Amino acid sequence: MRVSLRWLRELLPELPNNAETIGVRLTSIGLAVDGVDDFGSRLRALQVVAVRAIAPHPKRDQLRLVDVDRGNGVVQRVVCGAPNVPAPGGLVVLAPLGARLPGMDAPLGAREIGGIRSEGMLCSEQELGVTEKSEGILILPEGAAAPGSSVVDALPELD
Repeated sequence: MRVSLRWLRELLPELPNNAETIGVRLTSIGLAVDGVDDFGSRLRALQVVAVRAIAPHPKRDQLRLVDVDRGNGVVQRVVCGAPNVPAPGGLVVLAPLGARLPGMDAPLGAREIGGIRSEGMLCSEQELGVTEKSEGILILPEGAAAPGSSVVDALPELD
């Protein structure tokens, strides 16, 4: 079972700041700690983006072309197969080129999908490593964070 350091601190505010020290202390009282993972550091490169436009993929019926705003007017096109892309204005999570998602050995690179170059990936909770299964991309609540912000700013529990 994974346990958030933030959650542990809510229960025990006097815990030290060092996660390794906390792991040693928990183990010393009989709670097995298999390891400490700085989960949030892998997610800091992922950005909150606002959907600007959605269009069907010209060659693949199950895919859509999603234009997203990364903040400061930077718009980029992403090929997406998720069934739940929100209407324009909705906030989602983008793994930009070069980001490393949990479980990936190499950084995310540009891919051509059906003849269209995708400049990143819209992420589900499963791809973020938060859940084992998901039905589509993660849709953030309105006002969760400004486009261009790190997903960790929008969802501090991931840090």
